[in-house]
Amino acid sequence: MTGSLAAFQSRLGRALMGEDTSPIDPRSAGFRFTMTVRRSWCEGRAMMAARPVLALMPDVEKRRLVSDYVDQGGGLALFLAAESEAFLAFLARRLPDPSHALTICRMSQALARAGAGVSMFVPPRQPLRTGPVGRGRHAALVWFHADPGAVMMALRGGKLPPVGPPDHAVLFAPGLPNLFRTATKAEAALWAELPAANAPPALIARLVMEGVLAYPD
Repeated sequence: MTGSLAAFQSRLGRALMGEDTSPIDPRSAGFRFTMTVRRSWCEGRAMMAARPVLALMPDVEKRRLVSDYVDQGGGLALFLAAESEAFLAFLARRLPDPSHALTICRMSQALARAGAGVSMFVPPRQPLRTGPVGRGRHAALVWFHADPGAVMMALRGGKLPPVGPPDHAVLFAPGLPNLFRTATKAEAALWAELPAANAPPALIARLVMEGVLAYPD
């Protein structure tokens, strides 16, 4: 009996995910209701996983992207962090470039990456090594197309600023307070040129200590 129940549940679960394995009539009211509830749950979970990004998008476009994501199997990750990672990657390939929504998407990805590296990041001891240096494994640089403060205010109900040139760079890394800070012009230029060997040693040293840059293993 237990084996038969498990098999029934397995077939029903796969049917709810779109496979032709339903142990009951897929046209029945019960099956259709279950499908409706499941989809609503998946869409709600997806919206929770990328709430800041979706907040900057028109309702029609937001609903379309959430629906497309769920159609492709999204909304079922066991942990919300995993759902967020998957949905943000999905959105990053589809959002207009440039757009504030894409910037916030990349920022969310960068924060998650930096946060994941906190527990394993240990600032190197002085004196630092010399030689080639590259981007830190858990670091990122995100360009904003307006003042970052104004964009963040829009997430709290403020007016969204116009999309301008990418003039505002923000660094994300596990060794930074709150995981982020504004990048200087020299730091943004160095990030774009990596791997580079001619940058000022003091600049490289600071970024290595913050986890923005790292020496190869």
